Amino acid sequence: MQVLKNYKFSIILLAGVLVGAIAGTIMGEKSAVLQPFADVFLNMVFVIIVPLVFVSIAGSIASMTNLKKLGKILGIFFLVVVVTGIITAILALITGLIFNPALNAEVSFGKAVQDQAAASLDIVGLITVSDFVELLSLKHMMALIVFAILFGISVSSIGEEGAPVSKLLNSLSSVLNKIVSIVMYYAPVGIACYFATLIGKVGNQIVWSVARASIIYVAFCILFFILFSFLATYFGGGKTGIKRFWKNIWLPLTTAMGTCSSTACIPVNRLAVKQMGIPDEIGDIIVPLGANMHKNGVVAVQMIKIIFLFGIFNMTMGTGDMVKAVLVALISGIIVGTIPSGGFIGELFICTAFGFPMEAVPILVILGTITDPLCTMVNVTGDPAISMVISRIIEGKNWIKQKIGAVTQA
Repeated sequence: MQVLKNYKFSIILLAGVLVGAIAGTIMGEKSAVLQPFADVFLNMVFVIIVPLVFVSIAGSIASMTNLKKLGKILGIFFLVVVVTGIITAILALITGLIFNPALNAEVSFGKAVQDQAAASLDIVGLITVSDFVELLSLKHMMALIVFAILFGISVSSIGEEGAPVSKLLNSLSSVLNKIVSIVMYYAPVGIACYFATLIGKVGNQIVWSVARASIIYVAFCILFFILFSFLATYFGGGKTGIKRFWKNIWLPLTTAMGTCSSTACIPVNRLAVKQMGIPDEIGDIIVPLGANMHKNGVVAVQMIKIIFLFGIFNMTMGTGDMVKAVLVALISGIIVGTIPSGGFIGELFICTAFGFPMEAVPILVILGTITDPLCTMVNVTGDPAISMVISRIIEGKNWIKQKIGAVTQA
């Protein structure tokens, strides 16, 4: 019953997709009459994205008053997150290119979109703008994120003077998150109308493509989880580390799949790392921080989504696009993943970075909804694994042997 409660919204959302698919199949091109209802939902989501991204990221960073105290642990954590994120993105890229999640599917929204997405990689134009007003545009999401990070760091660095600003940002974040939750009540209707018009226009092939992409991602997650867990825990604690990891990871794993929430898994993950013997000064930092910023499951699914969109729009993915895809997937896992309801922001981030039409967002949302349990599982189980890696680097090669007695007593 609890699992049903946790999946209630996802079930309703998928039911909306099913109803929309049936309506689109029956109505055909006449389903275009439902487009305004879909547009209302999309417009409500898009209009809140810019302020939500800014206040969420800036507020989160501005609240980190003890950043200096974290020192070496934080530095190693961020290094591990970036390195594992890049590796995950590359593996997902290779998987997507080999198995093609959008096989035999094609959607056309015009040549201009394809030209924009195929443009050469422009790092400067991607992360900066020449005018502050341009930060308020959905087309410059990366630049907005960079500005929000700088703003948050600046607020945090001035101490007490920045406290009122930090409090204001967090209050605004709560307000905007509430608005998002209200808008989500309309999501099943908006998604249903969107899929009805989409299928009425392009046919059922898009549904089968989403199913194919989901299967590819689920298979990737299972293999990645097993391989990453063995390698990370062996490096971190040798054979003993592997045994302790697999003995204690099942509660966080099942909780992750049952709740689809990394944050909800913090208590059980903290218990697991304690039972594994990971030092408290490391586990107490890495588990909550990892729940927000170490999300290899998000990195992988974002990469699959990018390849999926290139496929359904019948576009070729060049070297520059691949580099940008790795960067976008990494940022989605590290930064966008910290934002409540960040899934929509992640989908929008993909579309703005590559020039895909906003009409593609609901397709990505459904793909994300279907794959969410496995995505969360990879996110959550990765934190104890990298905690072992960090423990070895901080405490030395034999750290786990020194903790065996304490773990046994616990």
